[in-house]
Amino acid sequence: MTFVTITFFLFLAVAFLCYFVMPKQHRWLVLLAFSIAFYLFAGWEKFLFVLASALIAYLVGRKGTKSSLVFGIVSIVLLLFYAKAGNSILAAFQMKESIIVPLGISYYSFSIIGYMLDVYYKKIECEKNFFAFLLYMIYFPQILEGPIPRYKKLAPQLMEGHEFSYERFCFGAQRALWGYFKKLVIADRIALYTGEVFSNYKDYSGIYFFVAVLLSSLQLYTDFSGCMDIALGVSQCFGITLDENFRRPFFSKNAAEFWRRWHITLGTWFKDYVYMHLAIHPKLLKLSKLAKDKVGKRFGKSLITIIPLAVVWLLTGLWHGTGADYILWGCYWGIIIILSTVFAKEWKQVNQFLKIDGNSKGFSRFQMIRTFFVFSGARLLTAPGDLKVSAYMFRHMFSLWSFREFFTKGALVGILSVWDVVIVIIGTLILWKVDLLQEQGVEIRKKIGQYPIPLRWVFYYGLFFATLVFGIYGPGYQASDFVYIQF
Repeated sequence: MTFVTITFFLFLAVAFLCYFVMPKQHRWLVLLAFSIAFYLFAGWEKFLFVLASALIAYLVGRKGTKSSLVFGIVSIVLLLFYAKAGNSILAAFQMKESIIVPLGISYYSFSIIGYMLDVYYKKIECEKNFFAFLLYMIYFPQILEGPIPRYKKLAPQLMEGHEFSYERFCFGAQRALWGYFKKLVIADRIALYTGEVFSNYKDYSGIYFFVAVLLSSLQLYTDFSGCMDIALGVSQCFGITLDENFRRPFFSKNAAEFWRRWHITLGTWFKDYVYMHLAIHPKLLKLSKLAKDKVGKRFGKSLITIIPLAVVWLLTGLWHGTGADYILWGCYWGIIIILSTVFAKEWKQVNQFLKIDGNSKGFSRFQMIRTFFVFSGARLLTAPGDLKVSAYMFRHMFSLWSFREFFTKGALVGILSVWDVVIVIIGTLILWKVDLLQEQGVEIRKKIGQYPIPLRWVFYYGLFFATLVFGIYGPGYQASDFVYIQF
């Protein structure tokens, strides 16, 4: 049951009703019951799998010893590896059986590893109620694609029992509706084009590939951030605040800033639980000191940055997938961020030599466009689903360009209609304007809330009917799954 099904809307309506009529002290039980029900839609065998993970993390937290922590982390990582690589391993041995892949395993695995580490380092108290811990782990709005929660922030909210607030409920519904607009109107419409080109790549070349890669970047952003808007909006209706996972990433001026704005909770998780632990590890500090003495001060100092970043990006690639494409994807981002960080001084000197005003609006726009193309280069590695296809597309991307064929016999007739293209352009312009206003500090929902009621509802109904009329769905069509569910 994904967020784009009628079943989910009915499920959600009943969940809201039950939550707000239940006595305050028992409302967490409503969330637990509906989270379990939501998970059971994915299959009872998957729920048994997640119960085992929850029991391991819960007992490790109660025990609180180093040996139990090592056992817990190794167990959860092995279960995650099983889910990520199990089918590939079976295929390598020519075995046709398929393995059980629990819903949201990448997200809840990291959240409970973080919980076990925080308990061990005395940052939080262990949870003594197993069912309360299970709710934290599988809270249904975030189980599909995150965000990756921190126990200290989320668990108390789940147990609190919130009163109904009309304003908060409206704000939450508005944000969820905005997420549906991004998903159904923009992302799923673009998916018609990218899916066709990537699946039948030998029938296309040149401009088709170039446009498909660029559009896949926009598709991923509207799909993933749309899911986050729905998850955060639904939670806000309950009175629960989830962590923001996006902060307008395509306004970033470099790769490092991009990843501080994209999938924020994954980045902060790696920073807190991997990067910082490695950066201050005695062995790395000793190696850095040795390198300073033998090679030079700058090289030794740089090792404290290079090694943790290299490990983080290798793990980030493996988190997304164990195939060669995602390992290469992790190396791609790691190399770019390491080079931009280590040689920041030299990049600045190059700009000064070329007499580039780093604070000018023109250069800022150039940096944003450059970052978008860097991100699209990474999409070329993973979006086609196979490195051989990626290599084929790259070889043919800059040849056989025919704008006339593309606009008359290709994209506008064979794949997308003129109407589809117009909707994508208008939807993207609306998205850009909203992100721009938010980047400038405008709180759009509060701003609209200050308008007179008639004008206010023009916005609400306009967005609702735009999603209803222009969304990609209907008889015989099933809305595509959110992209990050596969991770």
